[in-house]
Amino acid sequence: MPRLRPQLLLVLGPLVLAIASARPLAPPVPTSHAAFGRGVPVVLLHGLGSRREDWLPTARLLARRHRVTLVDLPGHGIADMPEPFSLDRATASLDRSLAELPDGPVILVGHSLGGLIAASQAIARPSRVRGLVLVETALRPQLPVALRAAWLGRLEHQYQDVLHSAYLDFGRDSAQGEMLYRRVADLEPRMVQRWIRLAWSADLSVEAKRLAVPVLVVLAERSWSSDEPWPEVAGALGLAGVPRLQATRFPDCGHFIMLDRPDELAALIESFAADPGGYAVAVP
Repeated sequence: MPRLRPQLLLVLGPLVLAIASARPLAPPVPTSHAAFGRGVPVVLLHGLGSRREDWLPTARLLARRHRVTLVDLPGHGIADMPEPFSLDRATASLDRSLAELPDGPVILVGHSLGGLIAASQAIARPSRVRGLVLVETALRPQLPVALRAAWLGRLEHQYQDVLHSAYLDFGRDSAQGEMLYRRVADLEPRMVQRWIRLAWSADLSVEAKRLAVPVLVVLAERSWSSDEPWPEVAGALGLAGVPRLQATRFPDCGHFIMLDRPDELAALIESFAADPGGYAVAVP
């Protein structure tokens, strides 16, 4: 039986919901955002059940030399869910937000499921992205096809249990895990379920090989142990074959690296932003 990583079950690739209609779809509204600071533009996108405020410890450090924009994932904060809901429509919402920014292209940073949307954006509109940072992000499903029906049943009938086990595992410890669970449990269940269903099926691993921009991958060693060779990790995450990729692991933190190691993460992003094409870090 394949080994499952509970901490990644909610962050993996999307299910496109096909809704037949004779009318052309209206473009999705831009997702909401707030910006501060001056300099090279950096855009930070949070993940499912998170909030843009989670980026503030990192953003305040980046804002000393960068124009930092905090973006809401669709369905979070005051950002609307695009209808019909799909990866393409969520990407289009982000694209419209990036189009509204005065400076570009940007350093685009996505955490977890937000990283999947960020990668989709960089694949679809590379002209808007100067460099891509994926924090604890997978671009292919970690849930085997044979198990999806059972997990979809659990999502329908044991929704809170699914959330609790996943977000408890996200935390650096049980106290943080319980805090993360309480926050996502307070969100509208239908919205969260739609993201989770979307997260359990799509696969960007083939499209990712066409990424034209430099990519920096940041992982927590708790999620992906240093004992695991990088080629195996890259294959499991759907990153194998990405042409301009650098990667590193952070020890002593959970899935929410921006909460646990904001200073180090800000320094890493700042170094990458200074010269994405020439940036180099030892692949772990």
